[in-house]
Amino acid sequence: MPELSFTSENMPMAEEFQRMLAEAMSESNPVDELLELAHDLQEYERKHEMSSSEFLERFQRGELGDDIDWIDWAGTYQLFQRLKRRVELALMQAAISVQQVEATLT
Repeated sequence: MPELSFTSENMPMAEEFQRMLAEAMSESNPVDELLELAHDLQEYERKHEMSSSEFLERFQRGELGDDIDWIDWAGTYQLFQRLKRRVELALMQAAISVQQVEATLT
């Protein structure tokens, strides 16, 4: 995932920040980001010996408390699910476009 890090000593002006953010976003690859999130989820699952879906159900029921590790895992899982859905939609749209082009060629 694109990552920008600033301190009070190197905080950019608004225009520079927007340029840096746009550059980081243009260089990002959603598939790489999805793989990175999947790796992070595997680490949580290994560490806590449960699947992410089981964890989220238990977390949402309030069984696990509000430890920062649980909150991070929940956030990572939700990011993974959203990005996975975006990638799936993009692939479906691309497949439909290819089919439409092929149909016009025949």
